[in-house]
Amino acid sequence: MAGLVLNSFSYRGTEALARRPLKLRQILGRSGPHRVLTTAESAGDKKFADYKPKTAFLFPGQGAQTVGMAKDVVNEVPKAKELFEHASDILGYDLLKVCAEGPKERLDKTEISQPAIYVASLAAVEKLRLTEGDEAAQKADVACGLSLGEYTALAFAGAFSFEDGLKLVDLRGKSMQQAADAQPSAMVSVIGLDADKTAELCEKASHEVGKGEGVRIANYLCNGNYAVSGECPAVKPLSG
Repeated sequence: MAGLVLNSFSYRGTEALARRPLKLRQILGRSGPHRVLTTAESAGDKKFADYKPKTAFLFPGQGAQTVGMAKDVVNEVPKAKELFEHASDILGYDLLKVCAEGPKERLDKTEISQPAIYVASLAAVEKLRLTEGDEAAQKADVACGLSLGEYTALAFAGAFSFEDGLKLVDLRGKSMQQAADAQPSAMVSVIGLDADKTAELCEKASHEVGKGEGVRIANYLCNGNYAVSGECPAVKPLSG
């Protein structure tokens, strides 16, 4: 299966399916903050049981932002420029200027980086359409995303409009920013260790800094890659 890098699946043109409520099938959990496994099933999932996707578009999540992003795309692609101008009107600030010029501290704020990545990702699709033709974008039969990228995937797939998606990620980013400001915390990725060893290091760091200063695994990204989060003093030993 071919892929374009630009975890919920969205099938292009299946707006009705994307909007159907999920039916909870099974919840498996254990006590403590470590792990809860949830399996959910859409009412229409079986419709695609024998479906074999050939081309997937994968949209990035928060952390992919970098000062200077989208600057060249906007200069080259008129429709990408239109997306940023429309987004700026909705958000009330010049999103492209923050993407192109920073400062990095502002772009890295979750309330800014989430709309920025959402719009920049869809701008990349417009560049694909301009350089490779609309058929290149239409060729994708599956759209996926990591975290924030799920919203971009849904917008690309037509589950909701560009405007509605932007408003959602703006609200999402602001809400997460408020939570971060209310309780100083940090998050880092631990790569190359298994889950048990990562959990052991988290427990050790939590013990060393004292009660109320804990760190734990927040995201099981894949085997050997885990995001850990918690109080800044406890996270610091795992970032070195």
